[in-house]
Amino acid sequence: MAENFRIDQPTKGLPLSSESLDRAKIRTAGWRLFDEDVPLPAAILRSSVLAQNSRWMRQFLAGFNASIAPHGKTTMSPQLFGLQQEDGCWGITLATCHQVQVARRHGCKRILLANEVVGRSDIDYLVGEMAADPEFDFYCYVDSVESVDRLAEGVRRRDLRRPLKLLIEIGFMGGRCGARSVTKAVEVAQRVSSRGGGAAMASAQSSSTARLALAGIAGFEGLYQTRWNEDRIQLVEAFLKLIVDAAIEIDRLGLFNGDETILSAGGSAYYDLVLERFSAVKLTRPVKVLTRSGCYLTQDSGLYHRLQAELGQRSGRATEINPQPGDALEIWTYVLSRPEPELAILSAGRRDFGTDSGNPVPLKWTRHAESDRQLSGCEIIGVSDQHAHMRIPAGHPLQVGNMVGLGVSHPCTTFDKWKLIYLVDDDYRIIDAIQTFF
Repeated sequence: MAENFRIDQPTKGLPLSSESLDRAKIRTAGWRLFDEDVPLPAAILRSSVLAQNSRWMRQFLAGFNASIAPHGKTTMSPQLFGLQQEDGCWGITLATCHQVQVARRHGCKRILLANEVVGRSDIDYLVGEMAADPEFDFYCYVDSVESVDRLAEGVRRRDLRRPLKLLIEIGFMGGRCGARSVTKAVEVAQRVSSRGGGAAMASAQSSSTARLALAGIAGFEGLYQTRWNEDRIQLVEAFLKLIVDAAIEIDRLGLFNGDETILSAGGSAYYDLVLERFSAVKLTRPVKVLTRSGCYLTQDSGLYHRLQAELGQRSGRATEINPQPGDALEIWTYVLSRPEPELAILSAGRRDFGTDSGNPVPLKWTRHAESDRQLSGCEIIGVSDQHAHMRIPAGHPLQVGNMVGLGVSHPCTTFDKWKLIYLVDDDYRIIDAIQTFF
């Protein structure tokens, strides 16, 4: 978190009069959001809520003796990766080689690429990183003999002197990547073993013939969160059983490598079910239970707010940990117009927040540099590129020029709209700046 950087103009949220600013100057400028020291719209992260959410997750994981490799695609902020690593995360999960490159350039030493890698340039980059840095601990997914063969050829092409660690991805019908059956997963595991030099060879880190090593099994149950009209919990449980059944069979065949076997799943919706199920699994090697939630650090006021409430209803352990997770990410706007008695037009739109999981939620408002006030009875009823349409109760004192804080409906599709996000204290004084790399 100590790395300095320079933000060049023009960048949304940066004071309009400055040519460029570095992080150190932002941290010492003494700006306060409510004093209008920065232009709106602006994205902010509340530092106390980030810390609160991080403590909550750490305590929840401890109850299962589990680890987390948070998905970095949520924030794509190496500073937040650093915060998560300082807080004890096992590693960082990413989805593309571009994301891996960002993380590597900012010092990340353990990365799980939760995706298949099939392109030659991608494979060459990853294998090259492993060859250049013996301390780089890298893992990726495979779900077919074809993907295994392409990785094995890439390792051979670059003459990597240590094995590339793989996790077999399990999927479900109608989902994304992943083997759809135990039989298919075993076929892939056998291919890893034959192309990697065998389990015994792959365990020997010094063997030049040990090109691939099977480190574990993984899957992603989070796609079930969109199936509101089905028994989502039953679907998730069945999927987790498929992952466990595949792990047990592959373990029985002696195809895993290494001192421990990774079992990984858990987006930001059902990680409690993942932890409960996986922590009970016994294999011939110790099991590393690894969840990958990316949204726990910031939460939101929409999708994950609802899913976190559901998690609390399922898990008594979750409700025993206080304080509970809160929404750390907010978008602040001006009231531009009051054209109708029950309508306010705000200065932020879909260019500033994601709407894939619904419109943002009005949270607070303020005027004359005072502390924020709760904003009740209001609703965002429409958005355009640069405006939000907010329905307000008749007679509400909200005026043109007042500031309104919005809670986002999905953090993943809001972070990517900002290069610069301010970190604020509880009085909305700007204490730091967060840079993103999408």
